[in-house]
Amino acid sequence: MKNIDQLRDVMDFSFDESKFLFGVGALLGVISIFYFGLELIFDLSPTIKSAILVVFSALFFVLGDFVDSDLLGISTYVFSGFTYLSFLIYVSVRFSLSQTQTLALLAGSSALFLGLGYVRNEELYSLDPQTSKKASAALLGILLILVAVDVAGSQPEYRLELKDEASVSNGETYIGVLEVENSFPLSRNIDLPSYDGCAAYNETAKDGLYISPDSEGIINGSATETYNLTEDIRVRELNEPPAGDTRREREVIGGDYNIKTGECPDRPDSNKTIYVTREDSSPPVVQKID
Repeated sequence: MKNIDQLRDVMDFSFDESKFLFGVGALLGVISIFYFGLELIFDLSPTIKSAILVVFSALFFVLGDFVDSDLLGISTYVFSGFTYLSFLIYVSVRFSLSQTQTLALLAGSSALFLGLGYVRNEELYSLDPQTSKKASAALLGILLILVAVDVAGSQPEYRLELKDEASVSNGETYIGVLEVENSFPLSRNIDLPSYDGCAAYNETAKDGLYISPDSEGIINGSATETYNLTEDIRVRELNEPPAGDTRREREVIGGDYNIKTGECPDRPDSNKTIYVTREDSSPPVVQKID
């Protein structure tokens, strides 16, 4: 009988629903935290988003003292740690930190959490429920202020400045600049537009020029950045046969080209012209540059 009782104990597949539900909730919470931290959603300022992640980490940590359930308390500490981890990853990647800066950030963060663990273990820190409520309310207020500042702040302004003319030869042809101005005092995400165009001359056009400036995807607060607009164009001599089978696949004749905005004409005239197509989502042309 003793062996049978032992076998029953081994075969006891009792299922704790609460632990399972807490585990699923914690897993989904961690996924949500990483999704918010690593994806560019809500178009928040990178600086403000970094601060929001830190405040959320502190809020989860404080909530650990506020809740009565042990499982829920553990979950809040898990959320706090993973929120801070997503902050570290986001800052390191988004701000392109140097190796020294990344090492300093990781070392400081390690010291912070080791210190918090020591304080908790030695019971040097404890918040009563009333103080936890006040601290949580204060952190929520900070979150609302951060979001309000971001929403009320201005977005970057884009200005496309084209040259009057450009010299077209084999290689990159300089067409103009794209200027981005951020009047907001904190950093902003930028998504530089690209422009289509064509080089046209004497019923011959090379369509499909893709004019795209390089961008790091971020601009500092109260800063103005300029990006050159260039296109790699293949030219041929006037008496050289075209390489393509159709008019729009042929290389263009080298020389000085006027630069205009608009669609490429079906039958270009004798004036050498580079047409730059402005899409609806692209910034407007505000002036010409010499």
